[in-house]
Amino acid sequence: MTDIYQGDPKIYVNAEGADFNFPGNAGQPKMEQGVENLAVISLLTDEGWEGNFYLKTQDEKIGSGFRVANEQPITLSNLENIRQTTIKALSNPAFGKVIPNVTANVGNRINNRIVIEPPGKDAQEIVLNKNGFNWILQSEKDEEL
Repeated sequence: MTDIYQGDPKIYVNAEGADFNFPGNAGQPKMEQGVENLAVISLLTDEGWEGNFYLKTQDEKIGSGFRVANEQPITLSNLENIRQTTIKALSNPAFGKVIPNVTANVGNRINNRIVIEPPGKDAQEIVLNKNGFNWILQSEKDEEL
């Protein structure tokens, strides 16, 4: 069992944007101990993020073409492009092996089921769904807000 009060404040992505979960209206948000927050920030921060100006090395800088890739029309080649963009965005050694599975099965909904195998840790699965303009993030450890 993982202590929900250890780690970094867990970022929840939903139709309204991003949020934190404060169980029982406590002053302490639910925390995240794995690589979920790093993945969310790496994927959903656009290339050229202004805050990179303050970071010293290229390895510290964040931002990817992931969101732009997901704005393109849904075609087989664009789904492959999203898969490749996912791998590139999560190329940080903290993620280890990254295995994205990108599908589109209903209207304008794109599902990206990402298995991350961090070195020396258990694999984690993160699911990012884009439904029109809205993003929803889930992981195998999430409970309802």
